[in-house]
Amino acid sequence: MSAPHRLPSLEALRYFEVAARYASFTHASQELCLTQSAVSQKILALEAHLGYPLFIRMSRGLRLTDKGQCLFAGVSGAFNLLRDTMSTMQDERIEGTLKIRVMPSFATKWLLPRLPRFSAIYPHVRLLIDADLMQPNYKGDEVDVAVSCEWTDNARLMQRHLFDDVSYPVISTELQKTVNLQEYTDLVRTQLLHDSMPNANYSTNWDAFFTKIGRYDIVTSGGSAFSRADLVIQAACAGHGVSLARHSLCAQDVADGRLLKPFPDAMEEGSVYLVCPQEYCERPRVAAFIAWLSEEAVTHINSQQTLLEIPI
Repeated sequence: MSAPHRLPSLEALRYFEVAARYASFTHASQELCLTQSAVSQKILALEAHLGYPLFIRMSRGLRLTDKGQCLFAGVSGAFNLLRDTMSTMQDERIEGTLKIRVMPSFATKWLLPRLPRFSAIYPHVRLLIDADLMQPNYKGDEVDVAVSCEWTDNARLMQRHLFDDVSYPVISTELQKTVNLQEYTDLVRTQLLHDSMPNANYSTNWDAFFTKIGRYDIVTSGGSAFSRADLVIQAACAGHGVSLARHSLCAQDVADGRLLKPFPDAMEEGSVYLVCPQEYCERPRVAAFIAWLSEEAVTHINSQQTLLEIPI
């Protein structure tokens, strides 16, 4: 197997690309701000390096040889790619649109109430919130960064752990005055509110909760069901019954007194992650959002410890 040919200099290829584009050393010299003779000498040196002619010199200009045409196609494509890449890097400023894929209920109950703080710091970043449980491909969907409850071992993705979640029963303050829940057996005085797909990602499951705490005597059948976790919590706030809620989604309602936690138990309920392609991390808007959201996550963790008085 022969040794690979040593590549010519980028400068030499640049002279060739311009000369081939114009089919003229004279016009090329004008774009390159050189003399026609200097351009001609550069091309001669390139041909000597490669070992074959690139141009047929004619009285009224130049014509590419077959190898010259092949090289021009490759070189012009490479320079166009380089121009596009440099343009993208130069255009990537803090100002512009940032598309965030996020779980719908998490968007409603956790992210949206916090976003005014981000916008106050970065007023020229236009946020596009894409509420969807589907994991992005970061190509056709044009997603910049995602907030997800799913762990991935994809090496091309940066995945930052934001916090671990917990779930626990919650009831509205007004309904508690009526039913006065003291023990789990008191739940017969009201109804349980359910995720309609309790085994789906980012759902809660009453059966799993009672199994975790060793209470097999509680009947979980019956009660209303809802297709989204934020709807379950809203139903609880409205006094429809008792919901099993993730702390990340009900924390503000508990802190504001709309909901209360009638029982001491809480169950670990997975984690929340910030995800994006590794190469996106250096983009100014993405980097700003990652830094800001990481700080918000720390605040959330501290408030969880204070509000629930449970270890993190």
